[in-house]
Amino acid sequence: MTLALDFGTCNTILARWCTDSQQIETLRLGNFSKVFAYKLPHAKLFRQSAVIPTLIHYGEQNNLYIGAQVEIAGLTEHKSTFRWLKLDILKGNNQARRIHGEFITPRQAADELIEQMLMAAGLPNDEDLVITVPVEAYDQYLDWLLGSVQRTFQGTVHVLDEASACLLGYDIPRQADQIYVVFDFGGGTLDVSVIKLPAATAAEIGPPRILGRAGEELGGSLVDQWLLAELQQNQCLTSRDVADVGMALLRNIETAKIRLSNGEEQVMVEQWHEQSARLITHVFNRHGLQQLLAEDRADLGGFSLYRLLSRTVERAMEQAQDKYGVKKSVVKAVLMAGGSSLLLGVAEVLRHLFPDSAVHCENPYEAIARGACRYAGENINLTLVHDYCLESWNRDKRAYELVVIIPKGSRYPSERPLTKKYLNAACDGATRLGLVVKECAAMICPEPVYQMQGGVLSMVDYREEHDTALRELNPKDREFIHADPPCNIGERRFIAGFGIDANRRLTLSLKDLHSGSRSYVQLSSGEKLPLPIKDLPFVKL
Repeated sequence: MTLALDFGTCNTILARWCTDSQQIETLRLGNFSKVFAYKLPHAKLFRQSAVIPTLIHYGEQNNLYIGAQVEIAGLTEHKSTFRWLKLDILKGNNQARRIHGEFITPRQAADELIEQMLMAAGLPNDEDLVITVPVEAYDQYLDWLLGSVQRTFQGTVHVLDEASACLLGYDIPRQADQIYVVFDFGGGTLDVSVIKLPAATAAEIGPPRILGRAGEELGGSLVDQWLLAELQQNQCLTSRDVADVGMALLRNIETAKIRLSNGEEQVMVEQWHEQSARLITHVFNRHGLQQLLAEDRADLGGFSLYRLLSRTVERAMEQAQDKYGVKKSVVKAVLMAGGSSLLLGVAEVLRHLFPDSAVHCENPYEAIARGACRYAGENINLTLVHDYCLESWNRDKRAYELVVIIPKGSRYPSERPLTKKYLNAACDGATRLGLVVKECAAMICPEPVYQMQGGVLSMVDYREEHDTALRELNPKDREFIHADPPCNIGERRFIAGFGIDANRRLTLSLKDLHSGSRSYVQLSSGEKLPLPIKDLPFVKL
């Protein structure tokens, strides 16, 4: 049997493939799960999906509340409740909270939440586990998720990108050599992938091939914050008021957003403010929501939500056209996933972009987990989705610049170094050389209007730094090359080769070109290795 885990910002789905019946079962884990009703665009009837809210609450005496238990107990807005954990980990936010005398970080909370869900699902020794990851997630997110599930699960773990899983999870006729677009818009991330099914998949499911991909750190939770900011201004609420009632109010706003997207013309939001003995009321209407999503915003780089969705789709299509000559007119179907894909007007954006293609939104919540269940081989898409760069000093410009050493799209493991570079010192007499490795993605990273601080929702200052996403990967191992004898400025002293091993680690091959060299590398772990070295893994991508 195969178990699949789709860890989401707002909801998590677990599904199991039963070999005997050849059927997929979406798991309902007792009172961890809830049945969520939703309506598809332009549909009259509601559909239902079993989801586990991505929530964990730390009660007194080490009592844990998981998923729907948190909602049933009325603890969603409590200071000891963690939510939006996927966003915290994707953005690198691991600030600890003091809860009942102990400090707990978002990563610890997410680890414990995943552990509780997997234990509730039951883990027989002969079972495989497939975990799904966003297309544009920083690759360190995968490292965390693998480590988290392996704390509990002792069997074989496979990794599948969410786009390929979605394609396999939709119950539509899939034809070999056809092009599909997967549009995955959840609570915290937007991922768009252009996918081709090879001829080998005509008879049975096989590995899809991703031709183009793009994403943004953007989801429905940010829209909720925009609506809260609108209400705050309209009702003249102070930052203190938001801190007092923000989480409860935000939850009511999310419900109103869903109801408006389901077709209601207007929804009243009410929240009692105990400190001022005031009933906060505000009416949101369908037209106002559509205007909010259509207006240009500074935090989206000057784009509206609808325009940014279109721009992300176009980025993915441009990759597919530049590399493989794929045009929109050949797209067989667009498959929608994630709860935010049901947001008002989103389906219309996709139908406008692909007028000749079928747009499917029948199974946005369960498609990814169900598709992961159908997958039973090795990793489908062993490629990197970001550029990896060295920070290099340009003497002419007298400034640091980024030099790509591992371009996005590189497959791994690499048989030989993908890039070779000469390394030299910036000054005479240097005895240590540094390598600063950065991960780079061309995507907009909007700052949230509000953020959790100590379990309380508070307004944050907007910072207009969203054009390029950069993350340093080796802050503890910046200067680990020891030159003996010392370097002279301008000489090509070392030659370095960079590759990727099977465990998704950047490898370094390094040779000192100076005769009689006694140079070595020493990492933060204390390991000391004389040169030359070959394929030393020193950065986890």
